[in-house]
Amino acid sequence: MPAITRDQEDSESSSEDEHDDLPCIAWSGASKTIPILLFIPEAIVSKDDRICSIGDRYKMAFKIVRTESRLVRGLLTNHGFHEVHPNSNDFNLMWTGSHLKPYILRGLQDFQKVNHFPR
Repeated sequence: MPAITRDQEDSESSSEDEHDDLPCIAWSGASKTIPILLFIPEAIVSKDDRICSIGDRYKMAFKIVRTESRLVRGLLTNHGFHEVHPNSNDFNLMWTGSHLKPYILRGLQDFQKVNHFPR
């Protein structure tokens, strides 16, 4: 899964245009190149393609392991993320209900995020 990157052309546009164009992404950092994905609760009932297709647009994936979280699954799915098999390493976000082994955390790529860390 690729990380979200920003084109040079995009970096020249104003922040107001970005907010109107992509309501689910905020850009941070000194040069506004670090993306922050914003999850909008209304996506569960919304049919707004700008919200519902953000995961599709950037080919984002998630996996849920050792827990059943229908709310998280529904929110991610409604933002356009697709779910991968729990054994797959091709994901951007891992949602887990228990502590992970250190070797799993060390094996994550820079663009992969996990909700749960030991202690």
